[in-house]
Amino acid sequence: MEETVQLIVTGDMEKKALAKALKRAFPNLSFLEAKQYDGFTSADLSNPMLLNLPIKRIAYELVAAVDPGRQGEPADMAIVIEDLELENSHQADVVIECFQYAVKQCVYERWSNQARQEKCFRKIRERCSFHLFVPMTEAYFFGESDALKRAGAERDSTVSGINMNVEEFLVSDDADYLNAPLQSGDWKTDWAVDFEKRKKHPKHYLQYLCDPTGTKKRKERYRETHGGVRALESLNWNVVLNNQEYVTFLRSLFDDIADRFNLENPYSGNWHPLTDYAGGTLLRNI
Repeated sequence: MEETVQLIVTGDMEKKALAKALKRAFPNLSFLEAKQYDGFTSADLSNPMLLNLPIKRIAYELVAAVDPGRQGEPADMAIVIEDLELENSHQADVVIECFQYAVKQCVYERWSNQARQEKCFRKIRERCSFHLFVPMTEAYFFGESDALKRAGAERDSTVSGINMNVEEFLVSDDADYLNAPLQSGDWKTDWAVDFEKRKKHPKHYLQYLCDPTGTKKRKERYRETHGGVRALESLNWNVVLNNQEYVTFLRSLFDDIADRFNLENPYSGNWHPLTDYAGGTLLRNI
């Protein structure tokens, strides 16, 4: 029987396509249908007042995936995958600390008996992980030019994973995109008027590449559940992870899965110290 991996994600695209994408890298594992919850990183998490219900729900689902109690079949591994988002791009450590706190509270609230709590902590230390896509999933599409075409891009991108670590995404030389006036349209929304945000936002740049004039009807624009799914489910990991010094957050995910099941890591290289499995104290990797 294949060992099972439960993904817990925060986007429609990831729910539909990520398990299939990872299955191609680990064909001997069974990736269960991903579970989806609202994300918690769209606000600056350095403000404790912004810790919200979604993070608690996700933490609870992660713990329950490997420790369901007397009923239910535990997964052999459970992984939460969340976008870091631009609001928290400078403080991945804070996001991780917030999630660690949420997991601890979940265990304490779920089990009052100390021995049972300790048993649960052992399970999540062995089987649970938390990984970040940086700054968001669409960044990795820029690591494979064909993925952008599958997503619906009409223009060539000035950003390429060949010469840029797309986890440090930056549009620096596309004047039409950077200087476009504010108006209606996905990539010209009012909050994106912030020039720094526009430069560093992979999804907005992809929306521009798919709809340069910002005039297409909604169903013809970039949509995560259509173009995004097409790009992600067949994403060429060999290309995206080709440079061993780039995409270290993403590389940590592959390294973690390989280690959990004693498999050869298909994409060796540099892993991010914040999410590398060897550094975990609460979960496998954090």
